[in-house]
Amino acid sequence: MKSRLKTYTPVLLSLALGTMIVVLVLRIVSFSDAVTSYYTPTILNFENLMEGSQHLKTVAEGEKRHQVRDNIAARHFTYALDKLSAQVNTAWPRARSQSLLEILAEAGQVRTALEQGDYTGVETGLTKLMPILAAHTQEHRDELHNAQRNIRALTIGVGLLSILLIVLGYVATIRERKVAELETREKQTTAALTSLITALEAREPYTKGHSVRVAQYSLQIAKGLDLDEPTQHRLSMAALLHDIGKIGVPDNILLKEARLSDEEFAIMKRHPEIGARMLSNVESLADILPVIRHHHERHDGKGYPDGLAGESIPLLSRIIAVADSYDAMTSTRPYRKALDSDEACKELRAWRDRQWSGDVVDAFLSSRDQDGAPRCEMAE
Repeated sequence: MKSRLKTYTPVLLSLALGTMIVVLVLRIVSFSDAVTSYYTPTILNFENLMEGSQHLKTVAEGEKRHQVRDNIAARHFTYALDKLSAQVNTAWPRARSQSLLEILAEAGQVRTALEQGDYTGVETGLTKLMPILAAHTQEHRDELHNAQRNIRALTIGVGLLSILLIVLGYVATIRERKVAELETREKQTTAALTSLITALEAREPYTKGHSVRVAQYSLQIAKGLDLDEPTQHRLSMAALLHDIGKIGVPDNILLKEARLSDEEFAIMKRHPEIGARMLSNVESLADILPVIRHHHERHDGKGYPDGLAGESIPLLSRIIAVADSYDAMTSTRPYRKALDSDEACKELRAWRDRQWSGDVVDAFLSSRDQDGAPRCEMAE
């Protein structure tokens, strides 16, 4: 599960970043729309009304103030006020703020005074209107500046996220390629090792199927010990290859039908070391080399090749030791007959915590065969 999650992480991150980019693009569009449809024309109308107000005030304070009702300044002011009023009536709700309504009210009083020929009223109204209008114009300029700054920040963010998305896509592609290469390499390695196992069993026909059965028994023990799937995979591979070193044992010893002499047994005991050394150049099998090397160690330290004892023996080696011994005891050999399952189980019980690890023996004794029946009775 963890390996799958790790494989899909770049894809999940790409989807998340893609979603963020879509959201940011929508926000950019929203800001741009606000700038286009509200801030820019509103500020222009404010500035136009300010110019009209200044023009009108200059005329109203001059010598020709009696002509103010019909001159260009009055028409300029009235036109600018009509444009702003029209925008407020059609713009989005933000345009109808209290301060803007106050501006329109003051400007309306100036217009009324202008139409009535009340020049003093025009001057008074413009004196009140122009500071409010200037402050509101500056406020809108600040809001426009903030909106533009946010648009720039969002645009840069989208650019960076897009670059990151491209990088993640590249990483995901490289990862997928490497995973595919590793899978291909593992298949090729497995096929080659299967051929080696087949060749070994062809040399030693009375042990045909031994490695496969040891792998099956080992996995049953692993499930009883609640080992995770990656560990079970390593265990299965190590169990299939545990006797691969026998390829380096001479035929006169490997195929001898009588019991081996001490000298011959000493040579036979080298097969775990030979197997680990044979596979040492296979990078994908590096983590199972200690398992293969130590599958003949004993719980009491009297095993080989290194005389490890107890917990110092790798757990997977202890599991294979039990599975290997059970299959050997229940298989016919040239120098002895096979034991039945109950006899083999009694042997395992008798030597638990001496030859074999007790918890591993217990896990095997409580396992079930392919038909679902208990392999061994737990009672003494």
